[in-house]
Amino acid sequence: MLKDKSSKIVKKDVMKEKFKTSLNEAIAIFNVEKNIQVGILKLDPGTRLPEEGMSKHEENHEFSFVIEGEVIVGTQSGEKKIKKGELMYNEPGTEHYTQNKNDKPAKILWFVSPPIQGLKMNLNL
Repeated sequence: MLKDKSSKIVKKDVMKEKFKTSLNEAIAIFNVEKNIQVGILKLDPGTRLPEEGMSKHEENHEFSFVIEGEVIVGTQSGEKKIKKGELMYNEPGTEHYTQNKNDKPAKILWFVSPPIQGLKMNLNL
């Protein structure tokens, strides 16, 4: 027997509120079983995540789409500017940080596969 399938829609006003709670902290908004995790991040001007060192996800593919503003993504190979409308991909094990060197906040929609265990979930659907 097939399960009843349905689409999940997060309305614009809810997303606006969630971006407020994601200030300088990546939060997950969806976990799809053991396949993918979707989250958001609002990065204030002058903010770097992590504050020191690098972030590294040994087992996870990571994609970041800049919705608003622009950020710098630093890796062992150097820094790259990611602008509004651009998509970035990190292979598993890539050491990286994200920094907003601008005078306006940046908003990022990110995807990780498989999901990062223990990351705070901030949306109940």
